[in-house]
Amino acid sequence: MTLTDENKERMTKVIAMTPYMVHLGMELVDASDSYAKLKLRYQDENSTAAKALHGGAIASLIDTTGAMAAWTTAEIATPKYFGSTVGVTVNYLSAVIGQDCFAEGTVLKRGKEVIYAEVKVTNADGKLCAQGTVIYRIIEREPR
Repeated sequence: MTLTDENKERMTKVIAMTPYMVHLGMELVDASDSYAKLKLRYQDENSTAAKALHGGAIASLIDTTGAMAAWTTAEIATPKYFGSTVGVTVNYLSAVIGQDCFAEGTVLKRGKEVIYAEVKVTNADGKLCAQGTVIYRIIEREPR
């Protein structure tokens, strides 16, 4: 499936309409076939005492970015498909201190239902701060 402008708009709306993603300050920056880039806006509420972005916020960004990369292969926010995360791994490499960060997710393999994506998180200066993998499942719903 080729990513359409309509599906990209739906991806943007899904993030904007999901309270947890809004609370964390996520937004879709870019998406293309098998690729998604998200921004996580720095907010004190998501940090530790030293203004370091909390690892849970980074893990959530990795999960969401991998899921969005997976959704470039199916129509998000339609009754035709349903998706959910199966697994996430996160490796923290360096702290994100008091600044926005970005995550880029790329689909490594798409099976019939299961999609494997890798995600890299960089700070605003482009330094690699975390990386992970997301296993996501998208199923086609049975017609009713």
